[in-house]
Amino acid sequence: MGMIVAHFVSHSHPIRVLLDGTAIPADLGGVGRYVDDLVPELVEQGVDLTMAVQERDAEHFATRLPSARIIPISQRFESRPARMAWEQTGLPKLIRKVRPDVLHSPHYTSPQFPGVPVVITLHDATFFSHPQAHSRLKQRFFTAAIRRAIRRADALVVPSLATRDETIKYAGGSTDQFHVAYHGVDRTVFHPVDDAERERVAASLGLSGRRYVGFLGTLEPRKNVPNLVRGWVKAVADRPNPPALVLAGGKGWDEDIDP
Repeated sequence: MGMIVAHFVSHSHPIRVLLDGTAIPADLGGVGRYVDDLVPELVEQGVDLTMAVQERDAEHFATRLPSARIIPISQRFESRPARMAWEQTGLPKLIRKVRPDVLHSPHYTSPQFPGVPVVITLHDATFFSHPQAHSRLKQRFFTAAIRRAIRRADALVVPSLATRDETIKYAGGSTDQFHVAYHGVDRTVFHPVDDAERERVAASLGLSGRRYVGFLGTLEPRKNVPNLVRGWVKAVADRPNPPALVLAGGKGWDEDIDP
């Protein structure tokens, strides 16, 4: 993101970024992981970072970002409707107080009148391309939010060229608005393991001595879990001792799998 916001400001001082982290859910999820790994890298690049967060997250980010300014908002804005209201009223007030060079909204939405350049992250376009994979309310909300983001943002961050192209296909915009920033890998979490660690995890799953294939992600239709399970059942149907399929992740809006 540092390369993006550099277009908006001079180089006479470190870039001042206000990042709105108030949309991070309590159970973290994908967006929470994204922000959690993004913000230390911004600081590492020399960004003068201020972060608005839910009160429950303040201690976590203060520990993770000792050089950043962490501003918790009131607990009364924790629910989604209240947070959206704060985004349109309280966040512009905070912008005027903090006086950042740019606002980064990492989860689709932003204030209508921010008063500063805005960078918005759009994580995928499945609300348009695969509406059946989302609840109807969520699908309607985010398709409208993405269209507003395209109109409002000075720059849009997406994780892939495919996301950029699908967003333009369904919601409009031009390629020069979009900046592709591929997701990285946190090697402190994802790394090769030795046989002892592999056996420890297998034993914890009741699969000691057995092979298994793992899925990690929210258990809901947009992750294509139903087709994974159906395909797996067919693939191992004729095997006398097939590997196990292990599904790990938080519950989504629809975790049922039809036979």
